[in-house]
Amino acid sequence: MIVDTLAANRGRHPHVAAPPFAPSAASPRWRRAVCVALIALFTGVLGWPAAADSIEDKKREADRDAARLQQALRDTGAELAASYLALKGTEARLTQAQEQLTRAQQALDVSTEAARSALAVKEHALDAERQAKARYEADAQRLAEAATRQQRATEQRSLDAARLAATQDALDAYAAEVFQSGQPSPQLSLMLGMSSLQTVSERTALADIASQIGADAIDRVSAAVSEGRATQAYLSAVAREVRALRDESRRSWNAAQAATRTAASAATQAESAKQNAATARGNAAAARAFLVGLRSTQTRQTQELAARKAQEERQLAAKQADARRLQAVLTERARIARQAEQRQPSIPPVTASGRLAGPVAGEVTSPYGMRWHPVLQKWMLHDGLDIAAACGTPVYAAADGQVIRAGWNSSGWGNQVLVDHGIRRGVDLVTSYNHLSRIARFSGPVRRGQLIGSVGTTGFSTGCHLHFGAYEDGRPVNPRAWLG
Repeated sequence: MIVDTLAANRGRHPHVAAPPFAPSAASPRWRRAVCVALIALFTGVLGWPAAADSIEDKKREADRDAARLQQALRDTGAELAASYLALKGTEARLTQAQEQLTRAQQALDVSTEAARSALAVKEHALDAERQAKARYEADAQRLAEAATRQQRATEQRSLDAARLAATQDALDAYAAEVFQSGQPSPQLSLMLGMSSLQTVSERTALADIASQIGADAIDRVSAAVSEGRATQAYLSAVAREVRALRDESRRSWNAAQAATRTAASAATQAESAKQNAATARGNAAAARAFLVGLRSTQTRQTQELAARKAQEERQLAAKQADARRLQAVLTERARIARQAEQRQPSIPPVTASGRLAGPVAGEVTSPYGMRWHPVLQKWMLHDGLDIAAACGTPVYAAADGQVIRAGWNSSGWGNQVLVDHGIRRGVDLVTSYNHLSRIARFSGPVRRGQLIGSVGTTGFSTGCHLHFGAYEDGRPVNPRAWLG
């Protein structure tokens, strides 16, 4: 009877459908034992009613649950992959942040040492400036003192020259007076014991004595004048030397001031670089701390998603096992039904000619057989016929039957309708209609040519078409064998 082919093969590729158990060719005794066991199973052991619809409903429910779990697992897997990639990205950024922090610390160490050296250079320059200033001030003081001594020497020289001139003039006048008047001065008479000069020779002798005394006085004054001139020359030379030293010390002081300004500027720049490096290190440390926290959060999220994925995998495996168990029951029931049919008179075929009607008008663009899948990009069995038609084109039931599934199939078929046509030609025949844009019949019986949906491109599809499939006892076969 009803064979839910695709749901029974969720573990395989969506385009390869096969029942979990093939019909057995065991002995009639074994078959009778199986029949007895199935009857007991249907009627009481599991508490299920004997009606076929109960098992089929449970099978459909298990398939729906499995589909939902599979979709949830797919979503969880995507979240886990995204979380894992985010975690890896954070770890890479954390490595970069650690490298930046290391470089920032190194830069801070270098700038700190540079600031320390610059400060030492500045202090040395300040000390050199103070020493240069002290030398300049000392030289300036010496120059001032030399200038004072030079001024005094100049004044003394002027006085000595005046005295010399005055002495010379006085002697000349005195000698002339004595010679002319014949009377020495009282002081000279007292010194020579003369009171008057009677003869020329006496007057001449007196004049000679006076000249000698004047010459001595003039010599003394001239010597003082010469000494003053020498002293002034010496003082002038000293002043020139002290002035040169002062100028040199001034230049040294100016250079020391310039060096101090340069060192101060360098120290300021080094301190600024140090502060910038400290700020950069603080930023790098903060960024690393943030990334460490983010990595911790993402690690916890990844672990939680991995645990949820593992739980969903266990739930999906249990639900798929339940679906396979129900499928085995349905498959065995179909085998028993075929045996019963063989003992009954022959039933009418699907049509008068034993053929199925075409589900939609259109050209077959991809036949049954192995092909390169355009979406999944690999070689695999194309287990049906692709019939090209515009989206929205009506799709009809190929023969009378029962809708056993209608809805979204997450395995790649998109919107799907499965119709069970019962035992035909000794097999349980099911047709499938896939990638529909709309479903018109979700359950219940359908007649040949009845509208069941519209052509679409849902699921794994590259364009508007109908994928029409046929299954004999759950195995995919070429639908052309059934089409008229």
